[in-house]
Amino acid sequence: MNKSEALAETGVPVRHRRLRWNERVSAGDFFADEGRGIEPWKGPNGFRADSFVRPVYRQIKGRSIATATTK
Repeated sequence: MNKSEALAETGVPVRHRRLRWNERVSAGDFFADEGRGIEPWKGPNGFRADSFVRPVYRQIKGRSIATATTK
């Protein structure tokens, strides 16, 4: 099983990555929700990701294919 298949089974979109234990949770992050995928974090900022029971995810920021240039 590859990484994208594993994420699909958990209901987390592929464009999200799980936060490492020492990263801080902030506005715009998401929590895994049993059976419903992910939901946005609505609490205060600054907590470490390992202080939560449920996994915390962050949207991957990157260039879209349309803006990428080829040489």
